[in-house]
Amino acid sequence: MKKHSSALILIATGCCFIACIGDFIITSIIGYFYKDYNFLTQSESYLGTSDSPVAVYMNTWGVVFSLLFLLYGYALRKTIFKEGLWQHIAVWLIVIYGVGEGAGSGLFPYNHIGNELTLSGKLHSIFSAIGDIAMVLLPFVIIKVFPKHLFPKLNLYAWFTAISGPLLIIIFLLAGKNLVPLKGLWQRLFLLDYYLLLIVIAIDMLVTNFKK
Repeated sequence: MKKHSSALILIATGCCFIACIGDFIITSIIGYFYKDYNFLTQSESYLGTSDSPVAVYMNTWGVVFSLLFLLYGYALRKTIFKEGLWQHIAVWLIVIYGVGEGAGSGLFPYNHIGNELTLSGKLHSIFSAIGDIAMVLLPFVIIKVFPKHLFPKLNLYAWFTAISGPLLIIIFLLAGKNLVPLKGLWQRLFLLDYYLLLIVIAIDMLVTNFKK
């Protein structure tokens, strides 16, 4: 049973690392081959639009990203988040984020006709918004999963993300309205904020398991 749990924990950790770190590496590589794309001023969604020369690669990555998060959620559900209401909610939020931000974005490109979103573009926005809402809620659930009296450092870090994440998203949304510059940069900063929390949880899970 311990070997089985250890294998699942390794899978969860690996999927988390590949998805979170890979999202920056893969999109950076893909964006490099799109000469008209600007990392600082444009969001990742523009890499997958119909007029993007790298759309097929970006949208494929979106589906792979979802699968990695599904595996991450499954492994968590079978190991450290096996029991407890807040643990189950955390798993579902992780899965919803992965599906919304990954497959939802990959299967429905952020397409426009003039200044208007196509049906695909609207669905892209809806799925992405659902995924982002799930990720915004996740730190508050993690605070319940890792209470202060048992996990003081992890609890404090979850609180930090719970506050800093929404602030970064607000700035990103303001940038989308051209009220703040560097929309692409702000998107990557808020993603980094939440991804670091997921990575910290994965590392804590890995260290705790193999200390036994």
